Amino acid sequence: MTDQNSATANQNSTTEMQYRPDEVQREFDIKSAQYYERLKFLGIKAHKDEKGKAYLDQSQFDRMKRLDHHIRETGEMDGFIDSEGGELAPVNSANLAAVEGSDLAEPIPAVEEPTIENGLGKQIFRAAAELKASELAMIPQVVREVANRMTKDDLPEDLKAQVERTEEATRPNFHPSAIADKLMEQLRQSRQVA
Repeated sequence: MTDQNSATANQNSTTEMQYRPDEVQREFDIKSAQYYERLKFLGIKAHKDEKGKAYLDQSQFDRMKRLDHHIRETGEMDGFIDSEGGELAPVNSANLAAVEGSDLAEPIPAVEEPTIENGLGKQIFRAAAELKASELAMIPQVVREVANRMTKDDLPEDLKAQVERTEEATRPNFHPSAIADKLMEQLRQSRQVA
C-alpha cells in the first residue's frame, strides 16, 4: 500500500480519519520525540484502534497542524493560541487555578500576564523589536532618497537662508582667473631664476 493511500485506508467503520504517528511525523517533517512533545504540549491523548495501534482523529490532527504552523512562524510552541479550535494551548499544572465552589472536573487555566521571561512576553517583545528595526532601517533610507532629489529651491526658507549665508561666507573675494594668472607668473619667474 502506498503512503498516499495509507491515511485513507486508516479509516474506522464510522469513516473517521485516523492519522498514525509516522504519518503525522512525515507530514510535519518532525522526529518521534517532537511528535510526542507536541502531543503533550497540546494535551492530546492519542486514540487506539481495535489492534491497540495509536492514531489521531481529524480534530487532533487539525490542532497539530495549527501548532506546526505556529512553530514555523515563531520558532517555538510557547504563545500558541488554538484560535480555530477556540481554545488556548494547555498551561502546565503549576499555572492552573481552581474555581471555588465549582463542579468542574478540571481547573481552569489562569491567563498568564506577558512578561519578558515567558513565551508570550518574548513573542510580543520580538515582534515590537522587529517593527522598530524595520522603522529605523527604513526612515534613514527614505530621508536620504528625498534629500538626494532636493535642490536649494526645495528647502524651507530658513534652511535656504542658512545655505546662502554659508555660500556667501565661503565665496572668495577675488576672481579665480586673477589667482591663476598670478600663480603662472610666479611659476615662470622661478624657472628663469633656476
